[in-house]
Amino acid sequence: MAWTTLTLKVTTPLFNGGHQPPKSDTESKRDNARDLPPGDAGVRVSSLRGTMRYWLRAIAGGKVGNQTDVLAAVESRIFGSTKRASTVALRIPEPQRANHNRQPDWCRREGARWIGYLAGQGLSKPDGRNRSELDRAFVAPDTTFRLQLRFGPDEDAAALAVAALWSLCRYGGLGARTRRGFGGLRIVDVDGELPAPWTPEALLAAAAVPSDGLGLDEHGLPPEIAQCGVALNRIVASARPEEGASSVAFEGWRDPPTYPVFGGPSIFKAGLSERTFADWSAVLGYTGEQFRWFRATETAVAAGYDPPIKTPEWLRTIHGKDRRFGLGALGLPINFKGYTVRPVAAKAHGGKKEPLRRASPLWLRPVQDTNDQWRLLSFAFLGRFLPDEVKVEVRDRNGELEVGTADVVDRSTEWIARLERDESFVRGALPR
Repeated sequence: MAWTTLTLKVTTPLFNGGHQPPKSDTESKRDNARDLPPGDAGVRVSSLRGTMRYWLRAIAGGKVGNQTDVLAAVESRIFGSTKRASTVALRIPEPQRANHNRQPDWCRREGARWIGYLAGQGLSKPDGRNRSELDRAFVAPDTTFRLQLRFGPDEDAAALAVAALWSLCRYGGLGARTRRGFGGLRIVDVDGELPAPWTPEALLAAAAVPSDGLGLDEHGLPPEIAQCGVALNRIVASARPEEGASSVAFEGWRDPPTYPVFGGPSIFKAGLSERTFADWSAVLGYTGEQFRWFRATETAVAAGYDPPIKTPEWLRTIHGKDRRFGLGALGLPINFKGYTVRPVAAKAHGGKKEPLRRASPLWLRPVQDTNDQWRLLSFAFLGRFLPDEVKVEVRDRNGELEVGTADVVDRSTEWIARLERDESFVRGALPR
């Protein structure tokens, strides 16, 4: 089957480390050595395929549930495994390589400090003038590259592979800090055949969200993904073993899901900001400031920085006796000055507790709507935050902290609802 070529555009800075094979002398001479060191790849097929697997699981989870053997069989049929080849081949014929400019224009404009806040300490640092400076190479917004796909004869599997890519472009991204708005992609052109029921028009629809709302159905799915329901049902049915518990059709999540899943409002919550913006950097500048105030609700007059605010968890848990740690629902571990709050396995292995991570269930994505306005898309997978065998503790201190699924629901719901109403988390002038 012939290759289908998609042109993708990077919408927000994409931080995706990794290296291509060394270039030839001729190719190296064409590069600007200051900005593009030979061999530094900004977008890789392996990263793209891995991220598509994540979104496939979110799509299939509403039909598969906690039957992980069926989920693995579905994933294997579409993207392959050690025992079978993938139904879709991917290649990037001319990879875009990373830019090593430490302070591009968006690190110097208004709101740059808050963009850096969302990027986090691993990607950027403040330069002391309300600006930020990057510590990692990136692929710049508006960069385009070609992604080629070749589909096998399994049309149902091919349709779900495209659905995963569509979801990646609408909801997710590629590389580091995608949950905080970075690594965005959009499909801007389609050349070649697509598996049914996909059309070029439907695939391009990932580029813009409906200006009047997301249009999700009762299962939390946009119409573009819902149209693949028949293909998904057939794949799930064929993946079930003939005997055993997994052969029984899944009837819906009664408890919070154990992994990210598209579902109804009790499982997947999403909303668009009422406020609109001129470009992606304005979205992230605004979002970073709002998010800081959302996390840190307590005035701290003695703080040596602006704004003078701290999280209640720092004041009442780290430096108090309160065991509640709702802030952890936005991702763990959290590093405070001199302290680390982290999830750990309850049972020690080899006499040593194993530190773990928990990604934030709340995603923040700059998107364009059908009126060509930039807005903030916020969504959350309201699943089970921590299994029973995992506890949260402050490193080198005794006692477990309390954070769970209810904190995920409460914090995500408050953030999404207030931004939908264009209510600000930023408070007025604070005493210094």
